[in-house]
Amino acid sequence: MRTVDAVLVFPVSKQVEKAFRRVLAAVGEPWRLAKRGRKPKRSPKDYSLALFARSFYGFSYRTASAILGIPKSCLHWAFQRLQQPWVQALVTNTCSRLERELQSDSQVLGSTGVSLSANGFKRKALCDSFLKLHALTAYSRKHRAIWFVKAKVTTKHVHDVKPGMQFVQTTPLASTLLGDKAYDSSGLYRLAFKRGLHVCMRQRKNCEWNRGLRGRVYKQYDDWFYKSERGRVEAAFGGFANRYGSRVLEKKFATQTLACLLWAVAHNIRTIAKALVNHLLDSLSKPLVFISAFSY
Repeated sequence: MRTVDAVLVFPVSKQVEKAFRRVLAAVGEPWRLAKRGRKPKRSPKDYSLALFARSFYGFSYRTASAILGIPKSCLHWAFQRLQQPWVQALVTNTCSRLERELQSDSQVLGSTGVSLSANGFKRKALCDSFLKLHALTAYSRKHRAIWFVKAKVTTKHVHDVKPGMQFVQTTPLASTLLGDKAYDSSGLYRLAFKRGLHVCMRQRKNCEWNRGLRGRVYKQYDDWFYKSERGRVEAAFGGFANRYGSRVLEKKFATQTLACLLWAVAHNIRTIAKALVNHLLDSLSKPLVFISAFSY
């Protein structure tokens, strides 16, 4: 019987690996090993860390196999064993850690297209098929950090309002909620006001903006605040376009969904690692300032 190897060398930095291992310890293993049969060469935690490193840099299976020293078939087998609730738990756990450290000021609803072709994401009108990544992001004005609170992948036929209402209904939110015209819906406004949120959204021109819930949103709308805060979610989506080309190469919808959700996990882990580095730099700079004040 082969033993499970516990030592692996990953291309990610030590801060990123340490942050992911802490989140992984809190969430638990992605799957349990069978009591019968031959054990795999690696543990489920090592496979999950290898898949995270692949998603962190946007490697293909062939490139990840050459860098990590794990066969491509083993990586593909491990990726198919992942479950969507487990990846969602990674997003939730990383969000809770960031919320305790950074404390968000506002939260933004947004969505972006994910191409399924190998040529990359060009335009939605030119793509035969694509997916939509819906996200609820939080922004901390003091620390200038943005992270994903919730993420969901749907087909191109699903409207943005439906996932937005699910996010508002099931997620503890900050005091301010922002969104573009795609989230202009009376049902979404009703849920937001029921939870005591300050809604700052643009409305469509072909609606009755001066009556009922829409009139209440129109009266409290601040155009300067909307323009200064709305683009935060586009910065996160722009990172997906730069790192991954906004495309996935998987063939099944289940694996395509997991690949998109792992983007959000990688973004949150990057934010956690940056927050740890900034905290260390601040703690090191305080004694230096104290010494320099009495050096004269």
